[in-house]
Amino acid sequence: MQNARKFRLALAASTVLAGSALSAPAFADGPNVVTTIKPVHSIAAAVMEGVGTPHILIDGAASPHGFALKPSQAFLLEGADVVFWVGPELTSSLEKPISSMADKAARVELLDLESIEQLKWREGDQFDSHDHGDHDDHGHDDHGHDDHAHDDHDHDKDHAHDHDKHEHEEEHAAHDDHGHDHDHDKEHAHDHDEHAHEEEHAEHDDHGHDHGHDHAGGNDPHIWLNPENGIAIANAMATTLSEVDPANTDTYKANAKAFAEKVSGLEAEISAKLEPVKGQKFIVFHDAYHHFEHHYGIEASGAITVTPEALASAEQVAEIQSRVRDQNVVCVFQEPQFDSKLVNVVIEGSDAKVGVLDPLGTELANGPDLYPALLTSLADSLADCLKS
Repeated sequence: MQNARKFRLALAASTVLAGSALSAPAFADGPNVVTTIKPVHSIAAAVMEGVGTPHILIDGAASPHGFALKPSQAFLLEGADVVFWVGPELTSSLEKPISSMADKAARVELLDLESIEQLKWREGDQFDSHDHGDHDDHGHDDHGHDDHAHDDHDHDKDHAHDHDKHEHEEEHAAHDDHGHDHDHDKEHAHDHDEHAHEEEHAEHDDHGHDHGHDHAGGNDPHIWLNPENGIAIANAMATTLSEVDPANTDTYKANAKAFAEKVSGLEAEISAKLEPVKGQKFIVFHDAYHHFEHHYGIEASGAITVTPEALASAEQVAEIQSRVRDQNVVCVFQEPQFDSKLVNVVIEGSDAKVGVLDPLGTELANGPDLYPALLTSLADSLADCLKS
């Protein structure tokens, strides 16, 4: 059955996906792994190096907010043995397709890993008045190990996360479906009425990730921008891949360790770059960088828009203009995926500079080197724009 799925995936990729943003899949003896965004793909590529190459759904300049799955991309999910994604909090439009099309795959929602350091959403578009330390720390002090089992809150994610219980050992040996007996309870965990279109992904409303409505009490899903979380994600991937593909366990574990060492090696360099500009005021395009800011102690004063899909009103723009002028904001950051006109309007009448921050590494080449390059790029952009 696995070979049949691989054949179907290969055929679909070579005929349907030609010329699309997706790269042609590379097959090896390892499992078919599907990821969503570029940073998650990069971490998976690092962990799988020497075994296989993961696939990516949201590539290039595509934004995860309001992403619409193309019919051609359904083949990637249908042929998946493992799916790594942040969760519906970031890509709500993928919840139904992943649940229904990748029903026999090990599905790992990275935001739910206990080893992830969580931060609550910052409410509104002004951050200075809020407590930047408002976070929920789930076991991030020890990310050198693989103990990331969580609360077993549903059966759909038992295999992906419950690494202390081996109830499915016999099924793991049966390679045609890896024994992932998911019962679809998760399918309804976030089941909003407006997302009830099971197969009409291309025509999905795609605005389920509505920061304005769902922030209260929720966790910020941009977890990959904290390097400690990046390491925790790599460890979780290595564990899941080892369960699905035990023959390559040593490679996955060694790769995760090497990834952790590489990312940890950047800490001193990035901290040194950011130290001279700490305390400088800056505005981000949308609130995507809190995990990076909090980790390095260099927090934004606010955002132009809470969510990139909701345009700021004239009143909001006028308020942000006043803040930029009155609070000596040094830099306002735009994002390459979105029109820069709004940023230019915001800085009118001020001495603020314009910089670029990209939370996804849109212009970076996919692969294991993207993730560390992304962290370095964010630090460089902040340091360059905020320096006197």
